[in-house]
Amino acid sequence: MAANDGQHLQELGYRQISATVAALLATMQPRLYGFIFKRLADRDQTLEVLQRTNLVICEKAADFVTGTNFDAWAFTIARFQLMAWRKTQATSRLVFTDSVYDLFDQDTAGEAASAAGNIEALRQCLKKLRPQDLSLVHQRYRDSRPLTAIAESLEKSIDAVGMRLSRIRRQLSDCIQATIRLQTLDE
Repeated sequence: MAANDGQHLQELGYRQISATVAALLATMQPRLYGFIFKRLADRDQTLEVLQRTNLVICEKAADFVTGTNFDAWAFTIARFQLMAWRKTQATSRLVFTDSVYDLFDQDTAGEAASAAGNIEALRQCLKKLRPQDLSLVHQRYRDSRPLTAIAESLEKSIDAVGMRLSRIRRQLSDCIQATIRLQTLDE
């Protein structure tokens, strides 16, 4: 981005956010989506509240103190955006009371820690895969390649590739569960 582009954006009222906040926000997107979706159970409404949450996070990025808990800060903003959204929706349709939403929020911190543990266990288990299996996982899930394209490149049938992926998912699931059990015993 050219310097003039940044200046033009500032003139339009946009603020630049730090690379640190941008990176943290980018990695938070799936967890923020899940946090909001759990409370709304509607994809379109979740995307709307997520967009509003991201906007507020960007607007308040200068308030974030590097080195503090970004996840907690972002989840707090998301929770306030959910409350604001519920107020605007309260007159248009049936919504839960705040006490019901408080029940959802009680286990959010535990979920975030659990998700982080699951992700680390997944990383460890991915390292244990055979190179060709890891390549297959990357092609399908990281690169979002269709099964047909993967099957063609491997000169295998779609069913064979699908079955191999199914076995790899089962292997990863078993490995993750075992890794988490070991971590729990160590604590």
